[in-house]
Amino acid sequence: MKKKNKTINQWMVQIPPIPITLVHGERENIDEYMEIITKLRKAKYQVEVAESLKEYCTDLIQEIKYRFNIATSEIVRLASEIMLNDSENKDKLETILN
Repeated sequence: MKKKNKTINQWMVQIPPIPITLVHGERENIDEYMEIITKLRKAKYQVEVAESLKEYCTDLIQEIKYRFNIATSEIVRLASEIMLNDSENKDKLETILN
């Protein structure tokens, strides 16, 4: 089977800075806030990569179904040809095809 390469779309997500006003005692929370923002950016990127992979897998499944249907049709055609030329195995092939 021919290997098909598919490019997976990747996007960069820009989250605009959120203006905050620090009051007394909140300065130590800024690092925690920045960690949360970073994690959110990474999570959003991972979701977009997953959506792209899902689309790729869906396309791949459709291709497999298509090829399977072609192969099944070819098997039925070849079996029909054999049945016409081989009366000895005709009953066995009819059982298999039905």
